[in-house]
Amino acid sequence: MSNAQNNHAGGHHALDIAGVPVESLKAISGFDLQADVAAGPLGPGRAPRKRVMGVAWTPGRASVGMGMGQAMYEWIRDALDDGASLASGALATGDLNFRQRSLLSFDDALLTALTLPRLDVASKDTGVFDLEFVPARVRMASGNGTDIRQAASTRQQPWVCSNFRFALGTLPCARVASIESFTTVPDLRIAVSLADYDAWARAAQTGFVASRRLEESDAMDGVITLLAPDLQTPLGEIRLAGAGFKRFSHLPAAPGNDALYRFTVDLYVERMALRLVQYEG
Repeated sequence: MSNAQNNHAGGHHALDIAGVPVESLKAISGFDLQADVAAGPLGPGRAPRKRVMGVAWTPGRASVGMGMGQAMYEWIRDALDDGASLASGALATGDLNFRQRSLLSFDDALLTALTLPRLDVASKDTGVFDLEFVPARVRMASGNGTDIRQAASTRQQPWVCSNFRFALGTLPCARVASIESFTTVPDLRIAVSLADYDAWARAAQTGFVASRRLEESDAMDGVITLLAPDLQTPLGEIRLAGAGFKRFSHLPAAPGNDALYRFTVDLYVERMALRLVQYEG
């Protein structure tokens, strides 16, 4: 097994997908063995007898950065493109000296959720993708004592949550200040400068009228571009298809002086796709 060190989760876990290390693993949880217990007839002292009806593994949850590895990226990309995607992999746990003490191998895991962080022009947080996946089978074994650490790849890409660009149809989007965290396939909540209010208000009114008439001509496509620190170089894109207005408000987006100059918009989205430049060749 090829493993990668996870410094942000204590450095004592390593995850691979299809044999490819997940080098930017920030956190890992789940994979608990859990019993479904049912109460039966009363026993001594009129206490109900209990028995295990079934045993299952809880979903795995992982937080990964931009340098997630080719196999992890393809798993996420294909899940969004095709509606479902399966992958197999392994999770190693190390002791205090990073020696493998246990190994969980899983097969045909279904990616059930992908969550992106809040994007905000004032943020200094490093961006991560939060994943949830449900394996069809899990095998638990003792570790072989090998070192689970591995040097990080040079393909790591810095991604800060303030470095993004938003586009939607022909609307003015240069002053979009924030996009709330969302899970696939999402409704989006964005905050926009009040300077662009008139154009967005006209589009919202047109969109709501078209919706009442069950028309589809006003559905829009959009893209969230994730940018490098120079705010010019694209690191990746979240492509949005079939977007429309769900809620439109001119009220402040949040307390504070800056919020007084912004309005909020909720958008529904039919489909979403992810493309990361470093893995697309």
